[in-house]
Amino acid sequence: MIKLHDEFKESGFVVLAIDLREKQKTVKKFVEEKKISFPVLLDTDGQVGNNYGVRGVPAHFIINRQGELIGKAVGAIGWTSVESRNLIRFLVDKNH
Repeated sequence: MIKLHDEFKESGFVVLAIDLREKQKTVKKFVEEKKISFPVLLDTDGQVGNNYGVRGVPAHFIINRQGELIGKAVGAIGWTSVESRNLIRFLVDKNH
């Protein structure tokens, strides 16, 4: 996700991580160790996860500039694959 953020941030693509039901101290340590450069939301009570119907992690959502959910994937995804990057490039160009 860090690579995607770095590659597409100038074109308006935003990566937002949402951490479910962990303490701030735990998440802060992880963010610092992994050098995560995009925002991380703490969902300490699980409400955001419930709102999006998250039943397992990781879960990935693609939301357009109008706030509409346009894609969802559950489980580990190879986001740095050529296919994934082409999809993101297409969506960014389409909605730009």
